[in-house]
Amino acid sequence: MERRTLYILLFVSLAANLFIVGAAVGALVLGAHLHGMMGRGLHGGPPMMAAARSLPPQQAQAYRQMLHEEAGAIGPKMRQARQLRRAALGRLGVEPLDAAGILRDLDSARALEGEARSEVDHRIVDFASRLPPDQRAGFGQALAQPPRRERPGP
Repeated sequence: MERRTLYILLFVSLAANLFIVGAAVGALVLGAHLHGMMGRGLHGGPPMMAAARSLPPQQAQAYRQMLHEEAGAIGPKMRQARQLRRAALGRLGVEPLDAAGILRDLDSARALEGEARSEVDHRIVDFASRLPPDQRAGFGQALAQPPRRERPGP
């Protein structure tokens, strides 16, 4: 075999090995990160999802289903609020500035968001009212925790 061909094959082999090792290390790091996100316990992530982890499996499934249904019900209201807010803020550059109209639309968007959040709160309290006292206590404690925001690593 020619020396040049040997060098080319050696280089291709080295590149392939580096790619394979890099992919394996990347998969391990990503897997560890995802495992850490999923197993953060009661205080990880949004409190509404952490609260599900405080419940026995059957109640947790019912709770998640309730949240899913409620998200579908309030989705249009939240979309409308976001659209109203974006449209209002988009008018900040229009001359003459209609500050009163923009503020009115922002207030309307905030009211829509408040109504939607209120509907979710009512459903959560209704769900909790049917739990045994010990489960309800852990559920409430999990909901009362501030959301944990992890900073991205280096």
